[in-house]
Amino acid sequence: MTYAAQKIKFGKEPVILLELEMDLCPNTYGSGSCTATGSSGDECFNTANSCQLSSIYAAQTKTTKTYRFSSVRLDGLQADGEAPTFPTITDIQTAPTELNPSKGLGLRSTVSISLSDHPWTDRGIDPYVDNRTYTPDDQGTFWGKWLVRNSYYEGRKMTIKTGYLADDGTYDANNFISRVYFIDSISGPSKNGKVVVKGADILKFADNNRKQLPVQSQATLPSDITSGATSFDITDTEDNVKDAYDAGQKYIRIDDETMILTNLTGSNPTYTATATRASMPSTYTGTMTADSHSADSTVQQCYHLDGVRIDTFVNYLLGTVAGISGTYLPTSDWDATIDFGFQSYLLSALLTEPVGLNELLTEITEHNIMLWWDERDQEIKMDTILNRKDDYGPFDDDDSIIADSVGIMRSDKERISHMRLAFGHRNPVLELDKPENFTTVKVTIDTDKESADEYDESKIKKVWSRFLPTTLSAVASEITNRTLNYYKVTKHIMTFSMDPKDDDAWTGNLISLKTEQRQTETGAVAEKSYRVLKVNEIIKTDGVMYKYTIQSTDQDGSRYGRITPNSMGTYSAETQANRDRYAFIGPNTGVFPDDGQLYKIL
Repeated sequence: MTYAAQKIKFGKEPVILLELEMDLCPNTYGSGSCTATGSSGDECFNTANSCQLSSIYAAQTKTTKTYRFSSVRLDGLQADGEAPTFPTITDIQTAPTELNPSKGLGLRSTVSISLSDHPWTDRGIDPYVDNRTYTPDDQGTFWGKWLVRNSYYEGRKMTIKTGYLADDGTYDANNFISRVYFIDSISGPSKNGKVVVKGADILKFADNNRKQLPVQSQATLPSDITSGATSFDITDTEDNVKDAYDAGQKYIRIDDETMILTNLTGSNPTYTATATRASMPSTYTGTMTADSHSADSTVQQCYHLDGVRIDTFVNYLLGTVAGISGTYLPTSDWDATIDFGFQSYLLSALLTEPVGLNELLTEITEHNIMLWWDERDQEIKMDTILNRKDDYGPFDDDDSIIADSVGIMRSDKERISHMRLAFGHRNPVLELDKPENFTTVKVTIDTDKESADEYDESKIKKVWSRFLPTTLSAVASEITNRTLNYYKVTKHIMTFSMDPKDDDAWTGNLISLKTEQRQTETGAVAEKSYRVLKVNEIIKTDGVMYKYTIQSTDQDGSRYGRITPNSMGTYSAETQANRDRYAFIGPNTGVFPDDGQLYKIL
């Protein structure tokens, strides 16, 4: 992503533009489908909080209204009749996404924008301003009124654009980059007129306290049932069990017993269930006993996934459960990522109680998966810890890196020598942090790294996988081997800065870097591969600078490749993309016989 030609011009004042998108009722007060009545001057403001007939507002397909604010005066962004771009931004503070490979979702990206409050005529804001009996710019302030009219701002889209004006001082979208956040809070206006708008990335909608799977059931037993009862009534006022059953999710949990419904009849609120007692999916290896249950016990619907691809399940969690628009979910990219060595990672589990989405996504990342929000591409990215061709580079001291900006440290907090993966959950109601609740614990140890000749210590990583059944023992071995291979040596963590002409590399990208700060045994400059963990955008009066934090990825320069399918052609006949993606088998001579291409013998 670039700022076109403008980004290579130094010494230019950076410009900040904020856009807030708020819901707007498309109706005209007292006309058409809007049946509100009132005197002229008493109209609503076509917002939810000001609406006089909430049922009519709820039934409408909303439009959006964009409110714009900037750090300098900008003209020409708004259409005729709209409010201007208010030049009231006084400060911006950003905290970037910080990637934490295979260890959860990392730190979320956030932004905080400070603005000054001011009077306003309500032109372009209030659709009925000419009918009002007061003078808007003599009564109240812009933000004082805006916050009352737009009380339901949380979670609405906010876009931050940073860049430079064209040479003639006009706004040109090609000279700006956009980053998308969602409003988290708005504070103020304070006594001195300060307003602070804070935003967070889209993964906030997957927070544990926002969305869970399955949802908490409100269904109960109206009377006691015995351990042998196969038919019983359920009081299901909210249709929690009924809706799940109709969607094909037929497992329920009562106390510590799971059972599968074979039939469900009746109508709200009372349903009659026929069930196979003490039943759980065949992927579980333990036993379960039917028990008696007392009246008022919760009947919790469960969620069963059986052999589901990682990208498919993530799409369900984020798209269906969290309600995130498919615009932000690049599923075709995810599919390609999982197809590259992870297509056999098929997840199976029975979720018998509500689990926060953040918790589920974190567990998934422990299977060598990475998930993060890219605020510039406006997408949730997915990748794996497998080494592949670098996306960008090589960057070096001479042409890319700002002088004296390189810092390097060796971090052993990520290093491990001993990897344990517990899998084959015996029973879906058992706790996940006890090895005795799993059938198998796969262990991979690098004894050389633990020896006195090397690190002289054992560092253990434990993962408890509810998603891998015993039939995926080969996958469990792959996870332990890949994790240990990636983390068995001390990681190099480097920081360096670049100016906007080299800002294409971003969080999650793989880059190659050559700097005198890291050398070979002979003292030569070493070119190594790294993954970008975070990028800080530092906005100053004389321009923008980017501070990168990167982590070393490979130890021996090798990378993974899938063996080419039979349908694929020879090395010379294939595209460069396929050459980078696949491994081509050749004879021991080190030369492909069809075209004389050399290759490395491993």
